[in-house]
Amino acid sequence: MINSSINGSNHMLEKQQPIVALNHPTRPKKTRPPRNNLLLSLKKNDLELNFSSSLDPEVMNKLLEKVLS
Repeated sequence: MINSSINGSNHMLEKQQPIVALNHPTRPKKTRPPRNNLLLSLKKNDLELNFSSSLDPEVMNKLLEKVLS
């Protein structure tokens, strides 16, 4: 019986408190590494190649070397 009365009074206190938005600590936004956007249009022997890529530049260079060799 004692427990129920304690719980009851706690419940009353909860009801009386106004709802307040929590102030979250303002963390600086994580800066994303810049996207490696690449847009290329290449022509080789009447073949037109269009690339749009966000790949790592090294990976893109290797791909292009293979395509163009």
